[in-house]
Amino acid sequence: MKRILIVAGDPSGDLVASQLVSSLKKLEPGLFVTGVGGALLEKVSDRFLANIVHRHALGFAISPRTILHFRKILNGVIIPEIKRNPPDAVIPVDFYGFNSRVAEAAKKMGRPVFYYASPQFWASRSYRADKLRPFVDLFLCLFPFELDFYRKRNIPAQFVGHPILDFLPRMDPDQPLRIEPNVGLLPGSRPGEIRRHLPVMVEACDKIATVCPGTRFLVFTVPNVPRQLYHDILGTDKPSRCLIELIQDENYSWRSQLDLAITASGMETLENALLGIPMVVMYKTNWITYCIGRAIIKIPYLGMPNLLAGRKIVPEFIQWEATGDNIALPILQWMKDPPARKALRRELLALREKFGGCGASDRAARAILEKVA
Repeated sequence: MKRILIVAGDPSGDLVASQLVSSLKKLEPGLFVTGVGGALLEKVSDRFLANIVHRHALGFAISPRTILHFRKILNGVIIPEIKRNPPDAVIPVDFYGFNSRVAEAAKKMGRPVFYYASPQFWASRSYRADKLRPFVDLFLCLFPFELDFYRKRNIPAQFVGHPILDFLPRMDPDQPLRIEPNVGLLPGSRPGEIRRHLPVMVEACDKIATVCPGTRFLVFTVPNVPRQLYHDILGTDKPSRCLIELIQDENYSWRSQLDLAITASGMETLENALLGIPMVVMYKTNWITYCIGRAIIKIPYLGMPNLLAGRKIVPEFIQWEATGDNIALPILQWMKDPPARKALRRELLALREKFGGCGASDRAARAILEKVA
């Protein structure tokens, strides 16, 4: 019986890791999976060691307590597990700060390492890829432009596509436009992001509702964040002229009905793009993280639609530029200009062609199993 150990540390990594495990088990019946990650990975693992996704670790200003917790998981849980039950493959999923140490420890114990959803070295600190080279047998890339990055450095990598395509509904590029549109608010997946972004999004809603009072606003919640947090932020400050609803959408049934969106930079920008939703991308963080990030990030855009297109096709407002007035302006312009909105919808939907179609999890699983065999 083959055994694998798979480790994911954030919500998006937990999702793609769980999808990969399902594909691995489909292609290799009897495979035994040991998981470290979140609730989704726990459901598909034969043995689950620890939930580290709920720690909400993000950015440069991680508390010493969180660092000690992850060190305890690595030295007290993962390394002893590899020694006791040597896996045929160790699969770190994104989450570089922790998973780079997992990869190094596994390789030093003679285990094959396949890094899935390879970290965004192309965005900042590219030297990390060279540092990790001795400890990874193959990087499995979700985005097409990543392959060039690894090839230039002579690092083994394979583009498998993005598993999100397996779950997104097909969209009609010529779908009729609503007179009173649905505007989605996606403030992020971590409590800190939500606290920083949602108040600014509500300010933008106030501006939009002043001009278009029939607009419906939908806040997309995430299951790993208490719903009360959203209620506390909306509270009594919610503009009376706005109808703002809380939605938990697990199968994109609500998201696919959006006409426009205000979205925190992250996975949601890719999902919106592949659903053809014109959006404004925003991001705010603490000043320490922002100053460090600005110094080391080498890409011209944060929104995935702009990175995939190679130019700015949706507006981005970062840090002090992320204000209610700035965000509301392009939303109102799209409302007044249906042809421009339709053109952007078609351009966003065309980005699907860059990913090689559905089946990314199966392609990744096949690549891993072939190497293990």
